Amino acid sequence: MLAAIKKEIALSFEEDYGRKELLTLYFGGGTPSVLSIDELSGLMTAIKQYYGFSTDTEITLEANPDALNDDYLEGLCRLGFNRLSIGIQSFFDDDLRWMNRSHSSAEALRSVEKARKHGFHNINIDIMYGLPKMTLARWQANLTQALALDVPHLSAYHLIIEDRSVFGKRQGRGEVFSVSEEQSIEQFNTLLDMTEKEDYEHYEISNFARQGFRSQHNVAHWQLNPYVGIGPAAHSFDGKSRRWNINNNSKYIAAIENSTKCFERETLTSDEQYNEYVLVSLRAAWGVDINHIRANFDDDYASYFLKQAAAYLHNGYMNEQSGVFTLSRKGKMAADRIVSDLFCFFKKK
Repeated sequence: MLAAIKKEIALSFEEDYGRKELLTLYFGGGTPSVLSIDELSGLMTAIKQYYGFSTDTEITLEANPDALNDDYLEGLCRLGFNRLSIGIQSFFDDDLRWMNRSHSSAEALRSVEKARKHGFHNINIDIMYGLPKMTLARWQANLTQALALDVPHLSAYHLIIEDRSVFGKRQGRGEVFSVSEEQSIEQFNTLLDMTEKEDYEHYEISNFARQGFRSQHNVAHWQLNPYVGIGPAAHSFDGKSRRWNINNNSKYIAAIENSTKCFERETLTSDEQYNEYVLVSLRAAWGVDINHIRANFDDDYASYFLKQAAAYLHNGYMNEQSGVFTLSRKGKMAADRIVSDLFCFFKKK
């Protein structure tokens, strides 16, 4: 797998996505902390053959808490990693066992402490709400512990159970039950109240940051900047077209070894580009700019957006200032429905 990934790095560079100096580098989309320091070093060496780094390049590793021992953290520092995203999920051991996580709540706390000891100050932690039988009191306790760690970035995700996942099958047998919509709203409101009180900026539906600590990698995605994705199921984007790699380890490796195409590609229509802009921008603090729509699409799209947005402005689900449209607090709770209503399907090329 590592050999195939290194070869794809070279192949993707030949495709030329336009930028030779990386603004961000993100090891994620799975559990990259299963790799040893030597294996990560080999990947970094392969990347540096083709791409440059500056002192400002944000280099992130997604990691499980139990992987972050002193030797591993020291190795990450040597390789130039300067940001960690730690998948804590919960500070209750029974929640972690239910999610089949390999770490304990005690290991979660120690991982943040150790990361700081080794000089990591740009740290994100992931936590989850909407877990089965999660009470408001338990969610408040989880948040209290998360905020007590005083990390500069917090990502909070509502549990979504996919039909074909292990949890989906368990739910089909009656073993797992989702929380009610009322409970989800209550927990989301609590999340907003408690993070706001601690001076976190709610800059995207699921993301909260201290001043100066927005995830530059995620912001680049949400602002639709070009990016290159490497590895099975990875996505890449050049501003107009998107490609996605084979979602199968064996087939991915075979394609790379045989120098055959390991991905599919689609060129986005005007409708799809508009819909993506609305989707990612409305979920973010910077919102949808009607002047951007006029400049990058045409008046038909601008007129459609204004018509669809009017009702949400009237009922307080959206705000508008100087042509920029953002979600209000209650609008954030209905973000998916609102975005869906703002999508258009003119079938334009």
